[in-house]
Amino acid sequence: MKRIERFFTTWRFPSFMLFTLALFWVLMMVMAFMPAGDSAWGAFAEDFRVWCFGYDPESGSMQSIYLITYTVNPIILALIISWVWYEPLKTVWMKPFLAKGYAAASFALVGAIALTFPLMADAPDEEEFEFRADVLRISQTPPPIELINEHEKLVRLEDFRGRVVLLTSVYASCSDTCPMILDQAKRVLDRLSPDELEQVVLLAVTMHPEKDTPDLLRRISEFYRLDNYKSHMLTGDPDEVHQVLDRLGVARAQNMDTGEIDHANLFYLVDREGEIAFRFTLGERQEEWMTKALRTLIEEERPENLSEQRTDG
Repeated sequence: MKRIERFFTTWRFPSFMLFTLALFWVLMMVMAFMPAGDSAWGAFAEDFRVWCFGYDPESGSMQSIYLITYTVNPIILALIISWVWYEPLKTVWMKPFLAKGYAAASFALVGAIALTFPLMADAPDEEEFEFRADVLRISQTPPPIELINEHEKLVRLEDFRGRVVLLTSVYASCSDTCPMILDQAKRVLDRLSPDELEQVVLLAVTMHPEKDTPDLLRRISEFYRLDNYKSHMLTGDPDEVHQVLDRLGVARAQNMDTGEIDHANLFYLVDREGEIAFRFTLGERQEEWMTKALRTLIEEERPENLSEQRTDG
């Protein structure tokens, strides 16, 4: 017990932790910016960025809020440790060679963790990438949506019970991934037959209701030729819009200096019963699966207890 107490109350524990945090920070930087490649390391690095940094392989961008979390937290923790163990650490600052054993232990620990990464990146067989509706399907009740569209008409999600709804979120001034979101949605819809398209409605909720007026959204809709589909660009009272996005789980953070919004790139497929059945993001495979998921929902029978649905789109 005395040895344990000495480890935690002297310079030994904080030295070990500071070395470990520093090496962990370096490892995160390597994983964040390591070029993707065919090697196991390169493959895992790309997957790691997707999981931990909100990386979008299509655009090559990362969600800054996630990157900040993984890089700033170790620094904050290191500052706290330095403050709490300030007096014991003076010994190491005066005689750095005392901590060489703990530096080596930290290097061995972080190195061992890093060496296990490629083992997680074994390329799966192609059949593992097949779309499996039974595995991917969820059942989540979406929040009530009562917003106005680009023509200033009230649109309610419940009005489309009996149809399949492709629901997403964008904002008009976005020049990064929002155009990709709309383009992917259009490509998916274009793969459907005319009869299938009749059963699908596209709803896009703005992430910037403070600025996205119906007139501005109408111009966006015209620019992307969304009038070729049954679609609605939705805005409304900012509090109500943000409540919808929050309940959908759309992560976003606005840079108050530039006005740009870092955000998740999400698609929700709502089935004929009005339940969220699938969630997807950007990417070639995601696009292919989203098409198959839409067809899966379209092929399901219309609930018998629903009244005749509106036909104006």
